[in-house]
Amino acid sequence: MARVLFSLLFLFTAVFAAAQESFTGPRTALADRGLAALPSDAGQFWMVYDLTPYTGLYPNLPNPEQTIVGWILQDTGKDFWFKEPFGVISADKNKLYVYHTAAVQQYVSNVLDRFMDTEKKKIVFRIQIFLLDSPDWRTKTASLLHPYPVGREEISGWILAKSDVATFLQSLSKRPDYTELNAARSDVPNTELFGWVLPAQQRTYVRDIQVAAATPQGYVSDVHKIDEGYRFEATPLVSTDGRQAEILFSCSATVIEKTLSVPLKVPTASAPRQILNAETPQIARTELTDKVSFPLEQAFLLDLGMIPMPEEASVDKPLSLSGIVSGRPIYKNVLVLIRKSDL
Repeated sequence: MARVLFSLLFLFTAVFAAAQESFTGPRTALADRGLAALPSDAGQFWMVYDLTPYTGLYPNLPNPEQTIVGWILQDTGKDFWFKEPFGVISADKNKLYVYHTAAVQQYVSNVLDRFMDTEKKKIVFRIQIFLLDSPDWRTKTASLLHPYPVGREEISGWILAKSDVATFLQSLSKRPDYTELNAARSDVPNTELFGWVLPAQQRTYVRDIQVAAATPQGYVSDVHKIDEGYRFEATPLVSTDGRQAEILFSCSATVIEKTLSVPLKVPTASAPRQILNAETPQIARTELTDKVSFPLEQAFLLDLGMIPMPEEASVDKPLSLSGIVSGRPIYKNVLVLIRKSDL
């Protein structure tokens, strides 16, 4: 046994040494190998946080720690970790490694405390996504809505009293242009990721055509694919005092408005004057990530504005290609109603 262990140790040392020897370093840039000590001029220090009380709840998810990391990066901004003072953040499924100042470590500690709170884990949120053709739904519901600040100019937020939620939903459902995307699945426990994806229509197009005498047809086509569709994700996190709910959300939409033809000369032996059409897609796209906060005992309405949607988008059927044929994207007013499930 000792001889086997020694052989394995020798093999590992040899492989590690070979990997080190293969690193040649930059040819022009100046660089030093290693640091005698990490920069600590701002009082930085290491903390290693145990993530298993949270990640252990999701053994089948490949990277559950990214929910926590994403929350921190949304708050701090990704650039925060790449400027002075020197800092490091890294995570795997078991540990979160943070090297930074006491203020940053305190912030990270507070975030993790909220994710690990087993009592608040019992709080369940209901998230409903609605589509409407026009923003004039506010005409009949304005008296129920109270403006609430959000961080971005292109979105709006309102809070509703518990007693007004049913009246608001009834008003929306009476409209002929009303669609609820996720009626069958809308609940998510505190700290968990909620996701909704409309079926994506994959669209192929010919980006380029090149002469290729060796092929049977005398040319080759460069075919590419684009997925149409809509995606919404949200993670709720209750505040330490239990009074506020924060929602980190992201949405994305991709719709091909039309394809523009590009005539190309593709001469072949059988058709020396041949002209074939390549295509350039004209795409309407929305990408939005932000965080909102609202009183836990009230409902919150998030208005994402007019967003491009595939025509006749529905949970019951795939996205159609009619928007591409007509060359007119379909824009829908997307509303997201978020509240405790008992409200």
